[in-house]
Amino acid sequence: MALSLSDALLKMRMAFDASGIEDAGFEAKALLTGLLEFSTLDIAIRADLILKDEQVVLINKAIRERLSGKPVYRILGWREFYGLKFELSEETLEPRSDTETLVDAILPISQKIIEERGSCSILDLGTGTGAIALSILHNCEGATAVGVDVSDDALKTARQNSKQLGLADRFTALRSNWFSNVDGMFDIVVSNPPYISVKAMGELSIEVGEHDPHLALHGGDDGLDAYRLLAEQSVGYLKAGGTIGLEIGFDQNDSVKRLFLDQDLVLTGEYKDLGGRDRVLLFGSCGK
Repeated sequence: MALSLSDALLKMRMAFDASGIEDAGFEAKALLTGLLEFSTLDIAIRADLILKDEQVVLINKAIRERLSGKPVYRILGWREFYGLKFELSEETLEPRSDTETLVDAILPISQKIIEERGSCSILDLGTGTGAIALSILHNCEGATAVGVDVSDDALKTARQNSKQLGLADRFTALRSNWFSNVDGMFDIVVSNPPYISVKAMGELSIEVGEHDPHLALHGGDDGLDAYRLLAEQSVGYLKAGGTIGLEIGFDQNDSVKRLFLDQDLVLTGEYKDLGGRDRVLLFGSCGK
């Protein structure tokens, strides 16, 4: 039986609705447009378009995968972040809109540094897809970034994303366990480190717990292991007047602040995400 574009969308939405998936309509539309490379306008004005057999096979496969718990953007293999398209891979965290808060906080700082010094160097620890660093570079000419990750798969993906975005000449992917292979000093150090506690790891949804890499999620018993390391070592790689920018869990504001203030760093900014939750903290060195 022939399947039209509108029929395919309805089929997806009904299947997702029946399985209890929240925002079934949004997910169905995102998956359909991404799989078939149609716009939402195409769906509206070409609703009666009869799909090819191979397109129907692709849609049916995607429905089965989504019903098994695989997230929409893992099925597609890419996700949009800060208006840019980032490829995903097995060992990269799926960049989410909450993390855009960190980019929002860092961009004016990097632009000011460029105005004052002519350039801005950024160290992105745990770069994954490269989403944070590459989004900053895309919006801030004159900035360069080193994206650090311990995963070869993640570094390969970050390099590929930098090429596709035309930013490879300003982005370096470096294999390093945090600072172990990092040389030099930077104007800005940024990170979205693993911050999920042991208890919370067991409470994650299937979409996150079974499809995002645990290395990028698990932050130790209390979720603060990475922040302890960053608090102790980041300042040693920070230029005078530099900034450390961090994403945090919604309930970690006070705990992370304490770790950095105990290292004689000063709080220079704090930001909430669109949901009104604590999401980003900025620090600098005392006297800088």
